Amino acid sequence: MKLGKWIALLALVLISTFSIMTTIHAEEDAKIKRAEDMALADKDVEKADKVVAYVNNIPITSGEYLSCYASAQYSNTLLQQDANKLGPQGKKIAENASKLFAKYPPETRALAQVLADTAIYSEAIKKGLLKSEQEVTEYIQSVRKMEDSSPELKKIVEVLGEERYWNDLLPRLVKKNLTIGALKTQIISEQKDWAQYKYELVKNAELKIVDTNLITSSKEEVLKYLQEKEEIFNSLF
Repeated sequence: MKLGKWIALLALVLISTFSIMTTIHAEEDAKIKRAEDMALADKDVEKADKVVAYVNNIPITSGEYLSCYASAQYSNTLLQQDANKLGPQGKKIAENASKLFAKYPPETRALAQVLADTAIYSEAIKKGLLKSEQEVTEYIQSVRKMEDSSPELKKIVEVLGEERYWNDLLPRLVKKNLTIGALKTQIISEQKDWAQYKYELVKNAELKIVDTNLITSSKEEVLKYLQEKEEIFNSLF
């Protein structure tokens, strides 16, 4: 092969490698930035712990809502990145989800997240599925082992500090998520439609917004969003 062809081939390889590495770094940067923004929502303890709403009499803090809001802002970017790895169906999901995200702003999607999570958590508590402190502690110990291998986790701890994250925020989050998981497992084991079950819990939940300057969406908008989200998912299967 002539020298000119070798140079051209090498250039193509280098361009391809650079493109792949640029994509990888862009994905990592977006995930780390999301982690940082979510952590910043809880950095100021006094502001973060302020109650901004109630769902079934369970308080929702400013930190909880703003963390979900920060995550919602990155939803479309990260979805598009992941879709490229999932083939035609993944790209179709990303395309439909992009339209949904364009229609419903982060305010609505953030409220949908906290409303759904808390409504499910409330129901799980009623059913006696609240996780114990020991279960929470054991789970956190397993998470700590992953800190060195997770840039996002490192960023969160860096922003919030060891004490605030490991001993305050994470135990609350883990207890809630493990309890939600227990209810989900139970419902699925009963061969019920989890998505529909969750929707009904949200629909019947009592939402009281305390800070209307921060939370500007409504339960009605949340229900429309959740319905359309489910319709998009179902249309693909």
